[in-house]
Amino acid sequence: MADLVTHMATALLFKAFAGRKHTASFTLGTVLPDLAGRVPGIVLVKLVGFGLPIPEGLTHAPGVLHMPFGMLPLCVLLALVFPELQRPKIAANFFGGCMLHMAVDLLQHHTGTGYPLLFPFSSWHFELGLIGTEATVLLAPIVAPLSVLAWWLRSKWDARRG
Repeated sequence: MADLVTHMATALLFKAFAGRKHTASFTLGTVLPDLAGRVPGIVLVKLVGFGLPIPEGLTHAPGVLHMPFGMLPLCVLLALVFPELQRPKIAANFFGGCMLHMAVDLLQHHTGTGYPLLFPFSSWHFELGLIGTEATVLLAPIVAPLSVLAWWLRSKWDARRG
């Protein structure tokens, strides 16, 4: 949960300074990789633990949605539920949020191998290893209020400008 809060707060910080158009789709984009790529896999593994005969490959399949190769089609598909004229900007903001998600995730170090950013074209894995994967538990209570402060400052700035 702290990871999702940190991703959303990072998105709100970014949008407070970069421009507030399509903030909702950008912010949703920052949690899409975990909601679409991690949660289904976790659920499938739990179901295997309960004895359901789910093929092992299927339990790992949603993980492609946590990689750029899977994120882009997911963002385009989700944008299809919006009015036609808004779809390109919505899809771009979904994908921009996903890329911010990846940027934040790349700061972490894992006991595994990192992120296969070029999947399926390469099996090369990458991570910067600057923070632990559990660092978001400590960062969420800091980043969330900072994003609220940034939005408050932005609203004051916008009010001054007219």
